[in-house]
Amino acid sequence: MPANRLMVRGGPIVTLDPVHPTPEAMVIERGHVMALGTVDQLDAEWGRGAELLDLEGRAVIPGLTDSHLHLLSYGLVLEQVGLAGVRSVADLCDRVGAAARAAQRSDEWILGRGWDQDMLDEHRYPNRYDLDSAAGGRPVLLVRSCGHCTVVSSRALELAGITAATADPPGGRIERDPATGEPTGILHETAAGLVRAIVPPPSYSAKRRGLAKAFRLALSAGLTACHPDDVRNAGDFATAWQLYHETLSETGGPRIRAEVSDFAIDQALSIGMRTGSGDRMLSVGAMKSFVDGSLGARSAALTEPYSDGPGCGILVRDRAEFMATIARAHSAGMQVAVHAIGDLGVDWALDAIAAAQAARPGLTLRHRVVHAQITRPDQLPRFVELGAVAEIQPKFVTTDKLWVESRIGAARARHSYCWKTMLDAGVKLAGGSDGPVEPLHPLLGIYAAVTREGMEGGPANGWLPEERLTVDQAVRLFAVGGAYAAGQEGWRGRLSPGMVADFVVLDHSPYTVAPQSIKDIEVEMTFVAGRPLFVRT
Repeated sequence: MPANRLMVRGGPIVTLDPVHPTPEAMVIERGHVMALGTVDQLDAEWGRGAELLDLEGRAVIPGLTDSHLHLLSYGLVLEQVGLAGVRSVADLCDRVGAAARAAQRSDEWILGRGWDQDMLDEHRYPNRYDLDSAAGGRPVLLVRSCGHCTVVSSRALELAGITAATADPPGGRIERDPATGEPTGILHETAAGLVRAIVPPPSYSAKRRGLAKAFRLALSAGLTACHPDDVRNAGDFATAWQLYHETLSETGGPRIRAEVSDFAIDQALSIGMRTGSGDRMLSVGAMKSFVDGSLGARSAALTEPYSDGPGCGILVRDRAEFMATIARAHSAGMQVAVHAIGDLGVDWALDAIAAAQAARPGLTLRHRVVHAQITRPDQLPRFVELGAVAEIQPKFVTTDKLWVESRIGAARARHSYCWKTMLDAGVKLAGGSDGPVEPLHPLLGIYAAVTREGMEGGPANGWLPEERLTVDQAVRLFAVGGAYAAGQEGWRGRLSPGMVADFVVLDHSPYTVAPQSIKDIEVEMTFVAGRPLFVRT
């Protein structure tokens, strides 16, 4: 009898398998699910020589996938000034000041991420002068939570050569004092690249350390697969691939479906790498491209102006060049994942996918629109027609609900973050976090999808409660949905006989606790291919 047989029983098991959705027991062998059924049945057929995992009342669900995040960035941010949760400019400056005092050199860059002007008491952007007073003349670069807006200090502007005479780069904007024309330190979209280009990059060993931290954190959160977008932070595709390979050798998981930034597609294709290349632990995913910014930074591209500010956002690409890039990727057999938050951005993404498919029909690549936050009713049938997957981040709603209606008005907000409407229309959805924009914990995303409430609760019944998902729909977002988006639903995403044994043991089942308690569920164990890669101690 094989020594690697495992019998799982003693608690609720949710498989998402249509034949045995909630079996009493599950048998694992050679990294795959072998059988589902009653305890008596499986004991008789498979019990001899099997190791027992007694759940003792704990719950099992299939392994979860984060369909869009930045694992390398996540790990590197853990070493920077943490700004998530800051509630005032003064608090932000205190953290910058502490980092400045701890700095070993007077020219050392202070880096951080996580601030959100809508959550600050002052209800304004921090600026260069705030940072100057805190950092003692050091160069500072602090990225907004969304990643699409950055504030830098005067020293950073000086080192980058940014003055009142500096023109806005294509796809970006340098905010300026209306009275003097001087830069305020706020840089939108590609404008931040003017400063990022001179920040000393982390060493390869620092990237390895950060990525290993992120991998282990992902496993501890119940993620058995991730679709990371890390090429930009790695420097190039080959380096990102090497980092993933080495870190998987060290940690054992999670499974990686690596996205390729559009600027690196030539490098990937030149070495024969395209969507699906690799193996079941490390494979090439979609080519990642951008068309707009973020709603929080007012750079998401809208068809009508913002309700609380001028303009319609920022389109970060030339349309003809963008269309050509998507067409070339599709023709080369590369799935594409287009960042599009505003409804105009979504139009561009769908237009490009439609044109690429028309030029080269017959390729079924399940192209993806990442975020798709602000949509119009007329766009949803286009998703279905094109077979495009909407990769959503439910956790966004826990904070965005506080300001989205003021940002775009109640009428447009009604068609935003409209997950239930999308599902009812037949749009395929996959769940993610966009970490480090949000924590990578998928149970927080499930909580947000089910309740549409803040992390502290409220509003009663949730924001736009008609768009709430059931627990089963929300779990499927992060299990089946993630596998489907990668074209891997035939072997992962459910716990069915013959599929890989990727599963999570939880202290409580999200199907039985009060919806508001889902966010408090603890991951006890995470299995990838039948191996326990995380065990809570």
